[in-house]
Amino acid sequence: MPSIRERIEQMKCFLRGDLSKDDCNLVYHETSDVADILQSGIGGRKYRIATSGYSFDQDGYKDTTTKFLKALDKCLGRRNTGYITTPAVADGSIYDITTQVSGLGKSNVAYLTTSEYWANTDFESFRKGLNLRQYVRMPIHIFPDTKTYIDAMSNASNILVCTGGRRIAITEIVEALRRKSKVVLLINNKLKNEGFCEESGQVENAAKYFVDYMLNCRKDLPKAEQLDLDFLTENPGRALHLLRVYFVDDEKEIGSAAMRAANFLKSETIYDYFPDKAEEIDRQVGAVVKQIDQQKTMEHWLKTGEIKSLYK
Repeated sequence: MPSIRERIEQMKCFLRGDLSKDDCNLVYHETSDVADILQSGIGGRKYRIATSGYSFDQDGYKDTTTKFLKALDKCLGRRNTGYITTPAVADGSIYDITTQVSGLGKSNVAYLTTSEYWANTDFESFRKGLNLRQYVRMPIHIFPDTKTYIDAMSNASNILVCTGGRRIAITEIVEALRRKSKVVLLINNKLKNEGFCEESGQVENAAKYFVDYMLNCRKDLPKAEQLDLDFLTENPGRALHLLRVYFVDDEKEIGSAAMRAANFLKSETIYDYFPDKAEEIDRQVGAVVKQIDQQKTMEHWLKTGEIKSLYK
């Protein structure tokens, strides 16, 4: 008689079967219009959370990110959350972590990707416990290029949680703020990579880089190509009112950060109270910022109380 472990492995093999990418439910789109995606899926969820981070596991990433997202989801209420991510659910990636938190089902998660990304998606890299039979029934929405994909992801979500990532994650942060979506940056102190790698000349941790370059005003860092500095400079109210940063080391800090982030996401912003006055709000915040010496760092602003804290 097979042992319990052998029976579990047999069940996993049954669930995976001989399924391949050819069995997936692909839906092709030419534009970034997501009205149909939302209507048939996560559109009824109050918090539509796009997740951004790494497509691969690394030391200190999977465990911290999973604990934070699970705690955040619990604080917001499972019935209230829907997620937007990419279907390349490699073990330890932000996409698989998101899928484990959301659960498979088109009312729980919307899978968006590009033709190029999907062509490079490798089923062999997927987490071994993934129910492939359920996965292949999920709609996988494919967009023609990266720009259309990012626009679609930003249109479908009203929250972005960035847990790291590289250059594309920088664009995702800017596009979320452009649409007046709330942004949560998780700074995982267990990760060893810096925000910007001098050797490669590339962004290595988008969340950390955004904090260093935009909030701490580090003049030694080069401007990333994906950072729309003109938009952020002309609309300083977006980061001030819509973005929060959370630093975590251990499990206690992860739980605390998730609770504070949930409270932030549940709260109304000035843009919610005055939805037709976004430009006026940004002008008023801009006038305050111009009165502050540009050489001062965000830490100085926080200590003196000249600007409301982004670190909450």
